[in-house]
Amino acid sequence: MATHGRTQLKRILGAPTALFIGMGVAIGSGIFRTPGDVAGQLGSPGLIVAAWVFGGCFVLMAGMVTAELATRFPHAGGEYVFLREAYGDFVAFFFGWAYTVFIIGGGAASIAAAFGDFGCDAIGIADRWSGWLAAGAIVLVAGVNAVGLRSGAWTQNVLTCAKITALLVVIVIGLTRGEAAIEWTASAPSTSGKPLFLVFVAGVIPVLWAYDGTTDAVKMAEEIKDVRRALPRALIGSAVLLTVLYVAVNVALMRIMPTSDMVGVDSVPGEAMRRVFGPTGRSAMLAVAMVACLGALSSTTLATIRVTFALARDGLTFRFMSKMSGSQAPVSALLVVAAFAVILVLTRKFNEVLQIYFFASAILFGLSYATLIVFRLREREFPRDVYRCPAGIVLASVLILIQFALAGGIIRNSPRDAAYTTGLLIAFALFYFVWKRAMQPSSRL
Repeated sequence: MATHGRTQLKRILGAPTALFIGMGVAIGSGIFRTPGDVAGQLGSPGLIVAAWVFGGCFVLMAGMVTAELATRFPHAGGEYVFLREAYGDFVAFFFGWAYTVFIIGGGAASIAAAFGDFGCDAIGIADRWSGWLAAGAIVLVAGVNAVGLRSGAWTQNVLTCAKITALLVVIVIGLTRGEAAIEWTASAPSTSGKPLFLVFVAGVIPVLWAYDGTTDAVKMAEEIKDVRRALPRALIGSAVLLTVLYVAVNVALMRIMPTSDMVGVDSVPGEAMRRVFGPTGRSAMLAVAMVACLGALSSTTLATIRVTFALARDGLTFRFMSKMSGSQAPVSALLVVAAFAVILVLTRKFNEVLQIYFFASAILFGLSYATLIVFRLREREFPRDVYRCPAGIVLASVLILIQFALAGGIIRNSPRDAAYTTGLLIAFALFYFVWKRAMQPSSRL
């Protein structure tokens, strides 16, 4: 995609940062907040591990498909760019606006909401202050990223290393100090007549939240050195490393406490460390969880805001959000998205935000994966210097089916949140025609 004379971004980021972006976004509230939810839905250790392996396979497939698309179009904005090249302005506008609200704003709000919950628990204050702690975290991280790209990248790299180290410590403690016998043959909890498929979908949603963001480095493709080699390695490497890490963490936790004890526990790692080391262990793990949330919030803000920047640079949203500071930070876009995320955390709880987030992402990323099929069918021969995804059309089709299944499961389990999200998505689609009439042709370069 040509930039038509618009501002080109400098390639500042190296291969390690590209890898750490995906891992940094993913390792956050999910692995600390969701094991109790997964245990409550699935119960059986075998099903729990299967859910985490499924999540890892999903992000590995997504990484390979996205690597091909990103090396075709190594520009800021990731999926937004793929959609514009495949379908044109209407779908790109729809994706960019919906992504900014639901994925960037909703994703940041979900991470921050978990930070607020952990903070209230660690400090020992009432839950009503959770939203305000979350809002403070959003403001802090937005401020760090507004300083500049190097500052944001350095912060997320340091925090990502700290989070990985903490999870490795949990694994070692669980495998060496845990005494609980894992009952692999235990059955799933009563499902009140629901098909096992719907039960598994409900259990997989929080798992996918823990993996979410593994492919976010593609949004910064325009700023990565040697992007055609570094990006595929980062996307595939982060998916594989996270799968091994998360499965090991869950096995370690089950070695410390039975799955029946995990149900309803907001921080299973915290409770596990309490059982091993007493109150001090729990407090230490809550502090680690808060740091992990800050790191994930920093990483997701650093990467995903490039979608809003690219949308504005192309004249499909307000131009002031395409402004980059001298240190390559989209300050205006950061402020707008941070404000929306603050509104969300002050008005909705963690699980409510998560349902909205995943219903929207199922639709938006389903459209994105379909672009690989579009490009493959259009061309007579595969372009040079582009990573070729093995069985690309098959993997893209599988990913689309999984996204549709997730959306269907959310409609069945949370119809109100699905209806609310659908209404806003329709509003974004209709708004395109208002925007086109009001802004063109003067707004486009």
